[in-house]
Amino acid sequence: MIELYELGGLEDRRYSSFSWRTRLALAHKGLAFSARPVLMTDKAAIAFSGGTTVPVIRDGETVVRDSWQIAEYLERVYPDRRSLFGAPTGHALCRFFNAWTDRVVMPAAFLALACDAIQVQDPADRAHFTASVEKVAGVAPEALRPKQAEHFARLGKALEPARATLKRQAFVGGDAPCYADYGLASVFQWARIVSPVAVLPDGDPLGAWFERVLDLHDGAARRTVAFR
Repeated sequence: MIELYELGGLEDRRYSSFSWRTRLALAHKGLAFSARPVLMTDKAAIAFSGGTTVPVIRDGETVVRDSWQIAEYLERVYPDRRSLFGAPTGHALCRFFNAWTDRVVMPAAFLALACDAIQVQDPADRAHFTASVEKVAGVAPEALRPKQAEHFARLGKALEPARATLKRQAFVGGDAPCYADYGLASVFQWARIVSPVAVLPDGDPLGAWFERVLDLHDGAARRTVAFR
């Protein structure tokens, strides 16, 4: 069985957005896996991967790290299973969408919710998480709370391309989900796990889409410790 190494927080919260991309990719492919939580500061637990970040998978003798690299590996090694990308063109477009999510959407969400995310960190990881926030935002997580509404507004604007698309189709991938859906959904999954604050207003097409993603694969994403 495939082993997945991912971040774990208080109350066994599996809060890494990147690990959720891998979880959903594995579910999409119908591949069984066991998940092992790792503290952010426990680099020794994943030293075998040659890196210091998760997600990491071990598939027999093969070790792969980085969510995008894992998706490409799963597509290459399990071609008989449902495709994550659809075709070479879809693969290229998912790569673009993945980069957009990483460089535009997740940074905006991080600034909006880091003040809540600090509360779900294991005590051993809180200093490290605080230092990460200070490196990105220039202030401690708690200092971001007064500007949370402002950061939510910026996140909403960043999401407009996806919102316009999902007004017209069920998934980013069209009638069915693809890896681009999992990349974007991982941000909202991270948000519901680390914060009690609703990111999307009622009636938002993105909210309806995310509910559909939560229901995929027998509710694989819905069945986790979360605030909402």
